[in-house]
Amino acid sequence: MSPHNTSSTRPQTNYSLLSIPLTYALAFPPYLYQFGRGMTASSYAATNVLPRTNLEFLRDKIPEGTWQSLVRARGAHLNALEGFPLFAGAMLAGNYAKLSTSDLNFAAAEYIGARIVYTALYMTTQSEAVSYLRTGAYTWSLAAPLWILWKAGVKIRDQDAKGDEKAL
Repeated sequence: MSPHNTSSTRPQTNYSLLSIPLTYALAFPPYLYQFGRGMTASSYAATNVLPRTNLEFLRDKIPEGTWQSLVRARGAHLNALEGFPLFAGAMLAGNYAKLSTSDLNFAAAEYIGARIVYTALYMTTQSEAVSYLRTGAYTWSLAAPLWILWKAGVKIRDQDAKGDEKAL
């Protein structure tokens, strides 16, 4: 906001950088569910010593439906971690390019919303038909960071072009 602006409106708060740790934290509820449910379903036969081997170890020791829910939770957890670098990079690039706060906040909220829907669908989907809704939510979640990266790239390209013109 310019110092000459006499309006009483406050500038919009930029939540995009704060959304980065929040988005990372969203990867862990599925893991905690998988680990906790695996421990209780196996009467604590699962181990924290080699936690990545628990699903294979529990395969024949717990009911099939329970095992499948644990596999889905693990998939949701890993997918959230795999998507995180794209989102974090987009938020950093958008801030570096000085994109509008409203665009950054919108993209962050859009991504978080899409990831929550995606995770819920990932952990609960048991039919082929519904799995395509999950795929749609995944695609939706990719759109927000890709949009920000595109806008940041265009803005930086345009700023560089203006700098080149001034140098002539």
